[in-house]
Amino acid sequence: MPAVLIDLSNYDSLLVQSTQGRAGTPDGNVFFDVANGLIEFITNDGDGLTTIDLTSKGGGATDENQLYTTTGIKFEAIYAFENQERRIDETLRKYDRYTSGTFKFGGAYNFVNGNVPSTAADISIIRGSGWNQLDSSGVVQKIYFGNKGLSNIEAASQPYYMLSDSATPTLNSITPVDFSKVGQIDEAVLVYENGVSDKRAYENVTVRTFGYNFDRKETTNDLGITELGGYSTGFALNESPHLTSGDYTLADVYGGAQISPWTGMGLEKLATPVLRDEFSNTDGTRLFSWVLNNSVPGDLFQMVAFLDALAMQDTDIDDGTETITYGKRVGTWYYYNALGQIVTRSGAGDGLGLYLYNVPVANQQQVAMTDDSGTIKTYSFSVSVEATVGATAKADPLAWYHSFFAAAYNTAGAVTVEDSSSAEVKGNASSADAQNKIIFAFDYTGDTIGGPADTDKDCVFLCEGDGGATQAKTLYTITKNTTVAFACAPPVENNA
Repeated sequence: MPAVLIDLSNYDSLLVQSTQGRAGTPDGNVFFDVANGLIEFITNDGDGLTTIDLTSKGGGATDENQLYTTTGIKFEAIYAFENQERRIDETLRKYDRYTSGTFKFGGAYNFVNGNVPSTAADISIIRGSGWNQLDSSGVVQKIYFGNKGLSNIEAASQPYYMLSDSATPTLNSITPVDFSKVGQIDEAVLVYENGVSDKRAYENVTVRTFGYNFDRKETTNDLGITELGGYSTGFALNESPHLTSGDYTLADVYGGAQISPWTGMGLEKLATPVLRDEFSNTDGTRLFSWVLNNSVPGDLFQMVAFLDALAMQDTDIDDGTETITYGKRVGTWYYYNALGQIVTRSGAGDGLGLYLYNVPVANQQQVAMTDDSGTIKTYSFSVSVEATVGATAKADPLAWYHSFFAAAYNTAGAVTVEDSSSAEVKGNASSADAQNKIIFAFDYTGDTIGGPADTDKDCVFLCEGDGGATQAKTLYTITKNTTVAFACAPPVENNA
């Protein structure tokens, strides 16, 4: 029989009160240690109590114990089971209750009269609720806040949480704590202990598994909770297969078995920010305090995999000497924008920029970089314009070509198209390549001649001979595509 979560639907057939605790010879899976004010949940997998006598529940004397640490027990079932046992067990009635309910659907219950779970394992097995622990005078001694996942978390993924007494914490100073089990979150954590600690101001829950998109949710910004209490709430924490990192193995990317090109990568905060001015937009500072060195080099997606690996480390990920930055504690180092581009950012929460060195030309349109002023910087989009002039024009030593912007063509104010190096697009047709093409690059995102930058531009291409070839004129449009190709091939001259 597969392990099941014990809740209101099955507690009355799966829970049996034990006459002894786990230190003795238990004959059931719930022990009320009335002498010490403790409750024990005696499990199949953690305590080795594999079978219990379920005869009184309509089962057999050697039925499997269905209380497991992996699936757990809902607080609602604990509460209902105590009600049941106090009804039929007059000995248990001699002692104060262990539990009280406050709001079932909010997952809010209490341990009362100083009665509490016996061990950390007895705490971590409880599902579906937060709770308060009250002493015999009704004073709150501990508060456990219930965390529950709402979206997808992979079965083998290890989620973790971070608590703070500040609503605006410095994340780098908070120690992450793994939830007691992998996979979907359903577990309460201690947020208040009377006279000892108070961490009710902030919590984040995080999942970072290599090969999947990372996610983090905060009680403050994402849930709007100002003070954590003894109830349960859900976090829409979601992970899904990463578009590119899943192509690599974590051991290859980071750690002792690291291979090329990742051996040439390192994240560094600089003492003096570096100025980078190769981008199409010149606004912002163009200064970057964080850099990802990439000496081998690797491509953009290999750099992204490296940043993912860094974000999973609970050690210092700054190769420089400016900071100590713990990867698992701070934010991630990039995000995807609406265009699907990878946008860099500082994960350290310092508002600074991150520059990636040696991004291959083939990847430059897939990335944007945030500088220290928060300005998003993008590379120019270079369009390869290919005009096929034909063999006749190429063979005519006097044939020429010339391209103009269409708006003012056929007027005295006609403007010549310029390539990305600001050279005018004109010359001899004999300079065409072996495929009879005149090819030039055009800076789509930066060129403002003939219209605003980053807009389509209508142009005219002329190719005319003087004896060997006649004339041709072609209207073409420069669009944001890798290649714009057209023909402007004059026929053989037979009229002169």
